Amino acid sequence: MKLIKTICMLVLLAMLAVPPVSCAKGEKPAESAPPAGDAVPASSADDPATGEQGSAAAMVNGTAIPMSEVELAVKNTAIRMGVLGTPDQSLMDRLGPQIVNQLIAGEVLYQEAVKQGYTAAGEKVDESFNSLAGQFPSREEFNTEMEKRGYTESSLKASMRKQITIQAFLDETIASKTYVTEQEARSFFDENPDRFSQEAQVKASHILINAPSEAPQEEKDKALKRAREITELARGEGADFAALAKEHSEGPSGPSGGDLGFFGRGRMVKPFEEAAFSMKVGEISDPVLTQFGYHVIKVTDRQAGKTMSFEEVKDNLMAGLKNDKVNRMVNDRIKELSEKAEIEVFLTSSSSGGPSGLPPGHGSVQ
Repeated sequence: MKLIKTICMLVLLAMLAVPPVSCAKGEKPAESAPPAGDAVPASSADDPATGEQGSAAAMVNGTAIPMSEVELAVKNTAIRMGVLGTPDQSLMDRLGPQIVNQLIAGEVLYQEAVKQGYTAAGEKVDESFNSLAGQFPSREEFNTEMEKRGYTESSLKASMRKQITIQAFLDETIASKTYVTEQEARSFFDENPDRFSQEAQVKASHILINAPSEAPQEEKDKALKRAREITELARGEGADFAALAKEHSEGPSGPSGGDLGFFGRGRMVKPFEEAAFSMKVGEISDPVLTQFGYHVIKVTDRQAGKTMSFEEVKDNLMAGLKNDKVNRMVNDRIKELSEKAEIEVFLTSSSSGGPSGLPPGHGSVQ
């Protein structure tokens, strides 16, 4: 039985960047590489457990969590958040301590899993790796994405091996022993009616022409001119909007034809949202300016808001309530293991901010 999605995400975030390790019982983890790049200055201290800023961000029962792995996790988190370019020190300050805590949580779970004899078979790791690679149009594009995110095939497989080991441990010891009754779900449904009102949604595709707010006016004018030309092409008889997006869009959704799927209010930056919700199905907008640039939007479907019945939501609700139960139990297990472990944290932050420092809707419509 697969681990509940919520818990998978918890573990996967902790496993974004881990030192190459063997999951075979009793084997010593391989030594980690030195910090990559200069995002975080490193001292020349040989002993990472000295407490000085060196090659380790933390130690868990004598096993180092290298600073390079924190940097890699910050980089990948930044990519998911839509932050362009190399993460700077302020982003490390904001995300670093939180990520170190997640890596520590993953490490205490992994050590306990290995202690109890859980392993990840090589064929299972290969299957997961090939499944992920198969989601890309070609192996070359997959390799490019791995390189972009700071992984090699061996390091990504090592991360997967560790994740699979932890997942098997949590599956068997917690998730498979946790249940939610239909009566529990019914009670929750009756006590929280507002949670089961589905808001109106639109489905849209778009073509983005980059024109950041800080760009010179001349560059913005050129972007607007190009967006207007694409609008005319999109409105032409027999025009294929998806093909135009693949050819012209400068946002990440371009290769998929600009498709953004269904979304409700509050999910996109305000100018984009207002335009999309004011349009009819099949309509193509004039260029819409946001902080990312000019968007040519096509609304492809709409869903009216409605109140769902218990039968409509029962299966998802029971799964969600089980997620909540499992999540609490995993957090309790992490706390219990952490209290027994010898943990030292060397990474400190000069900022008390958090990911919320990014602009609202950042990355939502690219």
